[in-house]
Amino acid sequence: MKIKSFTLLLSFSIIAMCILIMTPLVSHTGKVQIDSLVDIKTDFKKVDSYIQFIEKNVKFDTIDFHVHTVKQGDNFWKIAKKYNVNIDTLIAVNPFWESLVARVDQKIVVPTEKGVLRFFSDFRQIAELKRFYGVSDEDIIFQSLPLMYRVYYGIFTRKHPMAVFIKNARPDTSGMTDKLARQYALREKFRSPLGGRFSSFFGSRRHPIFRNRSFHNGIDIAARRGTLVGAAREGRVIATGWMGGYGKAIIIAHPEGYKTLYGHLSRINTRPGRHVKAGWIIGRVGSTGFSTGPHLHFTLWHKGKLLNPMKILW
Repeated sequence: MKIKSFTLLLSFSIIAMCILIMTPLVSHTGKVQIDSLVDIKTDFKKVDSYIQFIEKNVKFDTIDFHVHTVKQGDNFWKIAKKYNVNIDTLIAVNPFWESLVARVDQKIVVPTEKGVLRFFSDFRQIAELKRFYGVSDEDIIFQSLPLMYRVYYGIFTRKHPMAVFIKNARPDTSGMTDKLARQYALREKFRSPLGGRFSSFFGSRRHPIFRNRSFHNGIDIAARRGTLVGAAREGRVIATGWMGGYGKAIIIAHPEGYKTLYGHLSRINTRPGRHVKAGWIIGRVGSTGFSTGPHLHFTLWHKGKLLNPMKILW
């Protein structure tokens, strides 16, 4: 009788295992919301615990994770460039960040691929992840798991969440601190007016022509003369023409009380009263007004108050 019972139990176990093995990894029964994924900030409380967990438990066959210690002169953009990723990727794998100001000796996680790192506790959540990020199976990379893990993960108590990397995905605010999420949401409303090198930043500086210290109310983006300049956000053009030290310039009013200025242009390709969409060409880079070389001066206001444009151009 005992032998018969054991045989039945063994047969049932084998059948169950076969069913589970044949079930695709991304199978989905019942809707699992994206906000039900593991919140790594809640699980680990502190950044040190999170980094130790990454180093010890998160291994991928095709992706490596480095722990970089910030040095004097480092910033997150420079670090991202060094590892051939982007700032979005660093944000996505460092969920404890409160700001984008790098601190000397700060430890950050840097992957060797661009994308998003998420943690899950139920394989059914993978289908929801695919829909949320709009990716295919090829973009979903699972951490290395023990043989037959899919079979027993739901039977035995797991000690740690499981990691999945979504290639080329952009982070969403659910994986950030509240403070950084607000900054990221603001950034998503705008786009850079052109590609180029930041040559001067917002704040106090020595004026390149008059040589006195003065307040620089925007940022300068160096680019070749004639480079196309696009609107940073949809809005209505409220002024164009010669604007003193800004030379040929354009001012656009945007929704929610935002306003932008584009200065030192060589050419203006719009007119007051015109409604423009984000990215629409409005002019070309020049060196008109008080300028030492071709570049775009870009100023940002919100409800009449100056804002640092780097809050939206990262």
